[in-house]
Amino acid sequence: MLSVFLEVVLPVALVAVAGGVVGRWRRISVSGISPLVFYLFSPCLVFHSLSETQLSAGASFRIFAVMGATFAAMYLAATVYSTLAGHERPLRAAVALAATTPNVGNMGLPVAQLAFGDAGLQVAVMNFVAGSALANSAGIAIASTASHGSRRDALRAPFRYPALYAAAAGGIVNVLGIDLPKTFDAPIGSLANAAVPAMLVVLGLQVQSAISLDHLSEVLIVNAGRLLVGPAVAYAAAVALGLEGVTRDTLVVLAAMPTAVIATILATEFGAVPAFVTRAVVTSTFASMLTLTVLIALLR
Repeated sequence: MLSVFLEVVLPVALVAVAGGVVGRWRRISVSGISPLVFYLFSPCLVFHSLSETQLSAGASFRIFAVMGATFAAMYLAATVYSTLAGHERPLRAAVALAATTPNVGNMGLPVAQLAFGDAGLQVAVMNFVAGSALANSAGIAIASTASHGSRRDALRAPFRYPALYAAAAGGIVNVLGIDLPKTFDAPIGSLANAAVPAMLVVLGLQVQSAISLDHLSEVLIVNAGRLLVGPAVAYAAAVALGLEGVTRDTLVVLAAMPTAVIATILATEFGAVPAFVTRAVVTSTFASMLTLTVLIALLR
């Protein structure tokens, strides 16, 4: 277990910490770097990975299905809990956002690669595409319930961002067996290779948040669901769909990721108690250092 922490979890944490330290020292704003990751590095990683992936169409569909099943189960659990607890509409939306939005990008991609190699990274990229689609559609729909916002944008949201277009283009290149000219392939590969370290730096910058004791019980319950219930649901879904080996194990680890910062962005946009969601992001990120270590050690 110690080797897992030292070889998989700690390297990821150290890159994020380095980004946070330098960011605080030089007063670097995450708003200047995050768009580069979101609009440039990540799409290049998605395109590059999907254009070269060896995953079959059936495996890709089942990866999407596991992500969707886990999202639905976590949303149902969060909704039932909030209803029974008598939460107001904004807090109900906040709890659901924190529970259903795992950090399959900034943390998920590097952890999958370190834990399971290139095979795990291929699965993680496919899962990242599915997670991006859900966060920018169902996630917006959830967040909008905090302020009675229109849900029409939920159907349009995924088409406003480059990740889905990059995925479609990468899939076409893969299926048709197109060999890109070196002029295009080399810069895309360079930007793709920069995506994971850049994501970790952004994570380090984003985690610089103050912690308070407001809604402490809700934060603890959401974190337990995100870090413990999520992977259990993903394991059951993966087994039911006939997945095994590296694919199954990678999906289980990805479902155990802490709450992603995109949840805070959505909560801020729609007034879904963003302070609560930010606390869930920060606390679950720190707690995941332990839970991921144990989980990966059990799976490997």
